[in-house]
Amino acid sequence: MKLMRGLIVAVVILIANDVVAHHSATVFDRKESIQKTGTVTRFIYRNPHLIINMEVDDGQGEAVLWKIEGQSVAALTAMGFNRDSVSKGDVITVKMRPLKSGKPGGLLQGLTGANGVSYSMDASQVAETYKKQDRARQVAPSLVEWVPPPEGETWQMREKKSRPSQLPIISKGLSAGDDASTGRNAGALDPENLARKRTSAAFDMTGVWQYRGEDQFRANYGSYEFKPTPELTPEAAAYYKLYKEKARSGVRFGDAATKCYPAGMPRIMTRYGSLMMLQYPTAVFMVSRLSNEYRVIYLDGRGRAAEANLDRNWGGESLGYWEGDTLVVETIGFTDENHLIQAGIRAGKKLKMIERYTMINDNNTLVMELTMTDPDSWVGEWKHIKFRDRVLRSDVKEANCIYTDNLSLPG
Repeated sequence: MKLMRGLIVAVVILIANDVVAHHSATVFDRKESIQKTGTVTRFIYRNPHLIINMEVDDGQGEAVLWKIEGQSVAALTAMGFNRDSVSKGDVITVKMRPLKSGKPGGLLQGLTGANGVSYSMDASQVAETYKKQDRARQVAPSLVEWVPPPEGETWQMREKKSRPSQLPIISKGLSAGDDASTGRNAGALDPENLARKRTSAAFDMTGVWQYRGEDQFRANYGSYEFKPTPELTPEAAAYYKLYKEKARSGVRFGDAATKCYPAGMPRIMTRYGSLMMLQYPTAVFMVSRLSNEYRVIYLDGRGRAAEANLDRNWGGESLGYWEGDTLVVETIGFTDENHLIQAGIRAGKKLKMIERYTMINDNNTLVMELTMTDPDSWVGEWKHIKFRDRVLRSDVKEANCIYTDNLSLPG
């Protein structure tokens, strides 16, 4: 969300099903609407917002890069839009609310794809529905003057006035969100989901786990890395060669984690620092000491999202199940945007990971057997084993990504 960085403003529209739109209202001119036709140069279908970059002819033979921001994946899915609706290289027509600054960019209202199919995504339509229901629209709180509440009104009285019409709230897939918010799955922490009978867990991963660096065996196993390196595809080999040339000259090349991108999988599981895990019957939640990255392994038997609706990210979508005393986790749905397996080796959208977790040493050592495949980057299977040991009297605390600090990270 490069267009939005540094702006902390949200427009929240509440209608019958509690639609939440998350956009910075102040940067867009909501009184104007423009239309542009151009060639897509970048298409990111990922939360929190859709991103489309396209080159538009300025009428004098010069291509101007327009940057357009859309809604969340959940909201777009509910409108019938998906990952296959637009591709890089497509010529599309976009309707948008332009930036007030006059720069080439805007907030997506609708588009017509290369196949002629049109989609309407204008938040103002939601607002009209909202007005008809005579419910107040909330704009950026910092721009609203404070008005004292009615004299004598208690919080209990206010709660009755502001209470949602339905509790608990049932997501209809229009809130900024996760897979469950599309309505396909129960939330991992829904009380009724937690209460369902299911296969008992062979062990509990709840705790704080320290990565076993094994620096003395780095030449053999790679410590933070995965050794030996598999046979790389020609394109991946060329990139790896360039990386090594840059590294020898002292240049940190290609590792977007040094610029505060998420390290993602598998590095969240294998880099230094503690990893806090909370295991429920329906999911394992993880927070890493490494920039507080977050991961969830779903254990509730949910189905995989359709390929077109995968919320591609650096951690992927992880679904786990029990095989005796082993937790098996299958993860797909990765982004290829600045995603590395390790130094110099990129990951693509075809990356698939299978993790097999077991406990040893009286449940104080977590063993991860990892198998990775990515036909765009290497040949065959890439296998490795890593360890994490339980650590007591330790917590994972806030660790923000700071560029200068990140330069010291391994990998």
